[in-house]
Amino acid sequence: MVGRIIFGIIGIPIGIALMVYAHKVVDGFTGPIPFAEKYLGGGGSYSFLRLLGAFISILSMLIMFGVANFIYDAIAVTLVGIGKQPK
Repeated sequence: MVGRIIFGIIGIPIGIALMVYAHKVVDGFTGPIPFAEKYLGGGGSYSFLRLLGAFISILSMLIMFGVANFIYDAIAVTLVGIGKQPK
């Protein structure tokens, strides 16, 4: 329980910072990301980092509030046949 809260407290600001500072991250750290430029067009690196930041923030919230557990259980039962079996 505490681990999920700590993960959310750390993950949400990281995702938001990635969205806000995408320009600085691309210019100073990563440089242009070739597949993002190819598939997302010009400026695709910035768009990719903003989408990645949104994904990290949303995933962190899902994990923090326990919603992701239902998703994990559904995937595990469907693909591997382990975990909680439906009654």
